Amino acid sequence: MFLKALFRIPLPWRRAESRTVRSATAELTVWADLARLEQLVADDTDDAELPSLFRLTDPGGRDFGTEVAAFIDHCCEQQILHITAPVTAVGIEATVGGDHRDGGFLVMVTIADRITVASGQLIPEVFRSADDLPQKVLAVVVDIADHTYREFVLTAAAVAGIPS
Repeated sequence: MFLKALFRIPLPWRRAESRTVRSATAELTVWADLARLEQLVADDTDDAELPSLFRLTDPGGRDFGTEVAAFIDHCCEQQILHITAPVTAVGIEATVGGDHRDGGFLVMVTIADRITVASGQLIPEVFRSADDLPQKVLAVVVDIADHTYREFVLTAAAVAGIPS
């Protein structure tokens, strides 16, 4: 299932309209430390790999999904991206169109080390007008990961007949 139309809708509007998924009392399962991201990007370090992982290229390229995967993995290692139980992992899977990468990606959410749920495909066009591309990517991945987890919980409850 491709959610191209969904991701063209501005993010604040989606949050405002999805009250059943994000109640004010529910704790976040996935969040980002943007201050840490800014600190690592700004730090002058001897490790040449670190700054390059924060410089994502043009979202129009075929390798964008792969770059986002490396970026998110690095954000987890650097404690920029945080998760809390029952979510045990967040990852990115680059998507392909035919035999070639198409620049898009899926957000993969692992729950209790047993179930992995994938989001719909995120297309690179979502990120083309971003002023701060790494921050925008991180914000969208966090939002989609948390949303994917909450949708899974609601769906599981509905299938089990548990009122939400």
